[in-house]
Amino acid sequence: MVEPSGPLPQSVYWRRRVVAAVGSVLAVLLLAWVIGRLVESDDQHPVHGATSASELGGAVVPSGVRTTSRRAAAPSPVPEEPMSEVPRPAASPVPTTAPPPVPPAACPDAVTKVVAAPEVPSYRVGALPLLKLRVVNAGPVPCTRDVSRTLREILLLGADGARLWSSNDCYKPPAQDVRVLPPNQPVEFSVKWAGRTSAPGCPLERKPVPAGTYQVVGKLGPLAGAPTQLVLT
Repeated sequence: MVEPSGPLPQSVYWRRRVVAAVGSVLAVLLLAWVIGRLVESDDQHPVHGATSASELGGAVVPSGVRTTSRRAAAPSPVPEEPMSEVPRPAASPVPTTAPPPVPPAACPDAVTKVVAAPEVPSYRVGALPLLKLRVVNAGPVPCTRDVSRTLREILLLGADGARLWSSNDCYKPPAQDVRVLPPNQPVEFSVKWAGRTSAPGCPLERKPVPAGTYQVVGKLGPLAGAPTQLVLT
């Protein structure tokens, strides 16, 4: 080592050399630390876009060789649609068949009421009295009854009860006529009397009925109503 020489004391020059040496060492250490930090930063953050051709799946092209075509860009992936559940058709309701209604029972004789009466109490001889027959269900529920012309009948009786005329003597009865009779709702039939006598089989000889008081009786099969009065003047 060269001895320091100069006008100053030798110790001053030694101190200056020590300070310079220490500063140099610190500068070298600082430079090494900065370079290390830079290298570490580059390793943690690689440069984007510097992917090699092998990573892209393409062949490496030597330098100086010109390619004749560009590689087609890879198609972008088609996004998959989420699977949706196919709606099932709603089950058709099973039609329920209602049981057929039970027909009403037959009207018993006890609740079947029959009555016959003239439209007005008195007629003149030679007129055509209108006689009406009413059938009523006096029970609490509807019921059925055959009210065909074969069964319903209007009779004209004399004061002594003799049979003078019947609505069925000269009339051919039609077929059966079964009806539903609601409670207390009368079913009405009417016939015009010609003012002459009649007999079963409808004989040709028929006599005019003279003035007097007579009885009109209504019937429905075996049932007979109470007599009502008819006056001929």
